[in-house]
Amino acid sequence: MATISQIRGALLEEAVLFLLQKIGYEVFDPRTLAVRPIDGLRSGHSGLEVRGRGTWHQLDAFALWRHSPAFMYPLQLMVEAKCYSAHRPVQIEVPRNAVGVLKDISENFFTVRTRRGSIFQAVRYNYAAAIFSTSGFTRGAIEYAIAHQVFLIQYEDVPAIQPLVDAIFSFDETCLKAINNAAASAVRTFFRAILNGENVDIEIESTLTASGITLLTGSIVRACTRIQGSYFGMLQGRWPLHLLRAAPLPPSAFTSDTVRCEVRGNDRNEWKFVPANLTQGDSAWFELEFSLPPLIAELVADAWDDDVAVAQIKQEHFSFIDLAGVIGGIQRNVRLELDANWIRTYLERRRSR
Repeated sequence: MATISQIRGALLEEAVLFLLQKIGYEVFDPRTLAVRPIDGLRSGHSGLEVRGRGTWHQLDAFALWRHSPAFMYPLQLMVEAKCYSAHRPVQIEVPRNAVGVLKDISENFFTVRTRRGSIFQAVRYNYAAAIFSTSGFTRGAIEYAIAHQVFLIQYEDVPAIQPLVDAIFSFDETCLKAINNAAASAVRTFFRAILNGENVDIEIESTLTASGITLLTGSIVRACTRIQGSYFGMLQGRWPLHLLRAAPLPPSAFTSDTVRCEVRGNDRNEWKFVPANLTQGDSAWFELEFSLPPLIAELVADAWDDDVAVAQIKQEHFSFIDLAGVIGGIQRNVRLELDANWIRTYLERRRSR
């Protein structure tokens, strides 16, 4: 039986998928499978299902990266979002379940038939899992996720997404006529259609109350669509960050593929990257808001002098973030260079809090 917390998580998942599409992901929608079947995917009783080696798994939030680099199979991303109240971090059970599902779908080999009639088994995709949280993660969850290469994204203290989080939390039991799995699926489908500007062809009045419809079509969707700048970055090529801003990044800031940046924080523990040697008001000025789990920040700081990392960045006093997204209407991959001392300042401020 679905809970209101799970339905809020489903709304956050749909918002994350919407922001992933801005970056270059294609979201799998079970409604389209009847028109365009995809091997290994199907529309189940409660949403999208993905075939694993052992069984089918319900994965409503599943997306394909459209821009695969050379020498890699296309990437399919399993997304899970938890919209918990403050001071209730995600526990280890969540990444543990994700690892089990990820292992099973990764071991699902597809049958390939050659022109000569021979048959063999082959892998078609690389699979990855990412867990998004409004309230952070426990130490056990972080350690387990890192050990099994599950990516963790937290939205604590990120002003750009806070209005969306607040709006989702306002969606409560009074917004639904019944709280069950069918209602959760209908709410997800309805919200996805609204975000994508599609016509809604489900009888949502039998599921949502008037206040629920008003929230989904009003403050929740507005808060999500107002996030015009959505970018994903890999810190030191290993640690994921979701970098957000109200407006898209200005193309004038990226006349080259490498930009020197600095990190700024405030008393509310809100952090952002800004271009170095520029002042606010300059046409190339930008701010990118982010949040990094303290334990991951500790691991980054401890591995700062790692020989591989130093070889990658060529300069020992720089760290870097490889950022992917659309800038000036063009899919770009750029690098933000940062002074290494920022990570220690970040840790000190988080610990003092």
